[in-house]
Amino acid sequence: MFDNLIHPKTAVLIHGLCDDRSVWDRQVPAFRDSMNVITYDIRGFGASPVGAANGTVDQMADDLAQIVSAAGAGPVWLVGFSMGGVISQRFALDFPDMVAGLVLVASSCVVGRPGVEYFESRIAQVEKGGLDVFRSIAMEDGRGCIGNGDEALISEYQNIRINAVRDPEGYLNAGRAMLRLSTEPIIQDLGKINKPTLVIAGDKDIYCPPKASQMIADAIPGSELEIISGAGHCMHWEETETTNNLVSRFILDH
Repeated sequence: MFDNLIHPKTAVLIHGLCDDRSVWDRQVPAFRDSMNVITYDIRGFGASPVGAANGTVDQMADDLAQIVSAAGAGPVWLVGFSMGGVISQRFALDFPDMVAGLVLVASSCVVGRPGVEYFESRIAQVEKGGLDVFRSIAMEDGRGCIGNGDEALISEYQNIRINAVRDPEGYLNAGRAMLRLSTEPIIQDLGKINKPTLVIAGDKDIYCPPKASQMIADAIPGSELEIISGAGHCMHWEETETTNNLVSRFILDH
C-alpha cells in the first residue's frame, strides 16, 4: 500500500513473522499526517505469494528494494517489527543509499540456542502438519506476544496471525530465514550502519527481550535505545500511543 508522496519523509512499515501489513493499522493513521507511509506484505504472508523463496533475509531485503524503487520514494525510513527489524538491518547494509534511518521494534540481530530450538521445533511441526499445525502454533505464540494479558487484544492478534498465512511454505521460508541468523548473524556488520537509528524494546517481551535490543543498540554507532515498561513483544499494540510517539518524534527530529 503506497500513500501519495506529499510529505518530505517516507516511512516503510515492515511487519513480523506470521503477520501481514494490517498489523500496522494502529500506526498508519497516526503517521499519515506528518509523513508518507508504505506498508506491504512480506513474501509468503498476506496477499504476497511465497514464490521462488530461498529462506534468506537477503532475499526479503531484495524484495523490499523493489518495493521502495517502485514507490519512487527516495531514501526512506524503515520501521521494522521483530523479523521486520531484521529485514531492516539487512536492507540498511545492502542498500544504504536507499535508507534515511531505522526504527527497530522488538527485534534482534542474532539467534542463540533458545531461538534455534524454538525455530527448529516450529519448522519441524509445520513441515509435518501443514496449515492445521501452523494455526495451533499461531494461536499459542500469538498469546505470548501480548504481555499485558488483554484477552480481546490477544484474540485480535491471533486472528491476524492465522489469516496472514495461507500457504505453510510462507511460514517455513521465514522461519528458515530467522534460523539462519544462528549461523549467519548480522551483529558483526552493524557497525557499518551510519543512519539515525532508534531501537525500541518492551521489558516484558519473551521473544526478543531487552537484551536483544541492547545488542543492536550497542552495535550501531550513535543509535538510541528506548525500553517501554510493561510492554510485551507487540508493544505497538499494547502501548500504541507511546510507541507511535517514539517513532514519529524520532523520524521527524532527524
